[in-house]
Amino acid sequence: MVLVQKNVPLVSIIILNYNGENYLAECLSSVFRTKYQNFEVIFVDNASKDNSLEIVKKQFGQEERLKVLKSAHSLGFSGGNNFGFDHTKGNYLVFLNNDTIVDPLWLQSLVDIMEQDKTIGLAGSTILSIDGRRIRGAGGLWSDYLLFLCGLGAGKEGDFEFPPSIEVSFASGCSMIIGRDLINEIGLFEPQIPFNYDDTLLSLKVWLAGKRVVTASKSKVRHIGGATTTKFWNNRSVSFSLMRAKVCLLFDAYYNLKDLFKAFFIFISSIVIDFIFLPRQKNVAKCLGELDALRWLIRNFKYVWNNRAKHWSSAKISPALLLSKYIRIRLPFPLCITPSDLTNKIYQFECLEYEKTQTNAA
Repeated sequence: MVLVQKNVPLVSIIILNYNGENYLAECLSSVFRTKYQNFEVIFVDNASKDNSLEIVKKQFGQEERLKVLKSAHSLGFSGGNNFGFDHTKGNYLVFLNNDTIVDPLWLQSLVDIMEQDKTIGLAGSTILSIDGRRIRGAGGLWSDYLLFLCGLGAGKEGDFEFPPSIEVSFASGCSMIIGRDLINEIGLFEPQIPFNYDDTLLSLKVWLAGKRVVTASKSKVRHIGGATTTKFWNNRSVSFSLMRAKVCLLFDAYYNLKDLFKAFFIFISSIVIDFIFLPRQKNVAKCLGELDALRWLIRNFKYVWNNRAKHWSSAKISPALLLSKYIRIRLPFPLCITPSDLTNKIYQFECLEYEKTQTNAA
């Protein structure tokens, strides 16, 4: 029997799984070794075709904090986590990938930061490589017009430490925590867009609600990354999924029409440039995926526009303030539509400068 800590919030940890049989034993074992004891695990199997369910039931079936759910068909990341949420009881919700190994204090650190600072609405963990030697990302930073995305601290090795909390554009869906009350206010994920429009959108809605999105740097989670999705995705589908999410986020983030038109013009220009440089880059799948995303937008424009209106309907911050929180890296206008090594170097430099400012402010 587990001795549950008294007077601490109950946390519901949702672990979504699809064909993750090779990773579940280590993932769940590490979760159940967590020092913070007052939690439940909602394991959602997304219609796996491997032995995932058999492994979980055999190795962890006697664990009283585990609830196993099975979907009749794959719901994607968004729908699967929404399905899991409907079966939770916790004051806080944690979304955790199935190909992770968590540090014993990972959950305590997440809960502490939420309890100690009520201005925080969403907090993510520091994501490490599976061997724990390198930072994969401590949250994400968007550049102007969502053209570039950087994992904060990505590639750093050794004992490098961030401040206890650091503001980011969005928290990583690999491991993140949010309060139930805030979920009830802003909603969860968009099931019509099953991938990539999840942690990015949830973070944007948290900013719109007047709360902060941070990384809890002392919460450490090791992550393989793409362990199950690469089994059924190809380059074109990945490109399509990423660009579909990005175009939806453009409509969400750029509320003023003048800003939106400029953002969309730059977005289209970047796609055109990809085609111009196609003979040199030879990335046909990426370009086809981008075209698929544009065709999807044309067919679903009403949905995208209505979604934008829904997200802004009860906003507690101005469009200008939202952009200052969600767009963290500023670039000169010509660089926004110039795919070059210089552009990438300037972007990386600006990411490092942002990292320094946040560290020095702590």
